[in-house]
Amino acid sequence: MVTTRIFVKVTTAARVLVMAVSQVFAVSAFAMPTRLECTMTNAGAGDKDTTHTIFIVFDAEKNTLVLYQGALRRDFANVTISTVSINGATDDASIGIDRSSSSIVVQTYSQDHVSGEFGACRPAAISRPD
Repeated sequence: MVTTRIFVKVTTAARVLVMAVSQVFAVSAFAMPTRLECTMTNAGAGDKDTTHTIFIVFDAEKNTLVLYQGALRRDFANVTISTVSINGATDDASIGIDRSSSSIVVQTYSQDHVSGEFGACRPAAISRPD
């Protein structure tokens, strides 16, 4: 009698565990791109630092990285996404995100000037940045 109860409890626990694990794998198979909201600081002349918000969408499965700033959409190439960092570049910009601290750096390049912005990111509260 006691053996039967223990067997029933163990098999019930095993079923629950298998269902939970299978649901985790099912969810990860359809993983959504990660969306970040980042508050950026652009160091201005003198004491005039300016801040603004950008949105970052990255997809580790597709290896894509997109930056949204107002109406501007910038798709990055040469994207590397690891457990440590997310990086990408275009002809006139580069981006780097430290995944452990959610710190971000964006550099833009023109013929005679390089500008840099830095900031901190958090998961975006909205589903779409536009």
